[in-house]
Amino acid sequence: MRMRTKWHDKERTVSVDEKANTMAFISWRIAAALVLNLENENFQTDTHKQRLDVIREALAFLVSVTDRLVAGQMSAEERQEFVAKYAIKLSKTFQENCEDLLGRDVDYKKDFIDTLNKRLNAYAECSWIDDKEMPGFQYKRDFGDFISAEMGARDNKWITDQIIEIEVPEMIENLKKSKYEMVDGRSTAKLG
Repeated sequence: MRMRTKWHDKERTVSVDEKANTMAFISWRIAAALVLNLENENFQTDTHKQRLDVIREALAFLVSVTDRLVAGQMSAEERQEFVAKYAIKLSKTFQENCEDLLGRDVDYKKDFIDTLNKRLNAYAECSWIDDKEMPGFQYKRDFGDFISAEMGARDNKWITDQIIEIEVPEMIENLKKSKYEMVDGRSTAKLG
């Protein structure tokens, strides 16, 4: 997946708000690409709502992973501000997309935030491989199971394997590259 991952003016200080908004935009693209990848592998999605539910799960996973990735480089206050702004921006984007595809006059953000909070609590119990900056096996399995629950019934027993083996490594590589350049302010990425 191609995306812009460099600030134009490398000399200026980038605010926490700008970092959060940028990571939210990139995370949305990564989550949308996941849906496309699954559909291209002939996994069943039937409705816009189902696709948005998969995106919601992917975004919760990406917020959790990003939080782990920035843990060692931000103060506790800055990290909390960053993750909160990141989640708020994603909830607004989710609301806008749901309104466009599913209908207006519904608060889709509440469901997004509720899911995000549940998943952050669940992923907090999972292992993290520090030296590789990667989620552990149970972390990936839980994510795969959450996605599987949102997908269509056809072939969903294989979705978790697809997520663990193929999708998560690609998602993490894109997320780490973006985080490294957009949040850390580096000019080149060092990937796994």
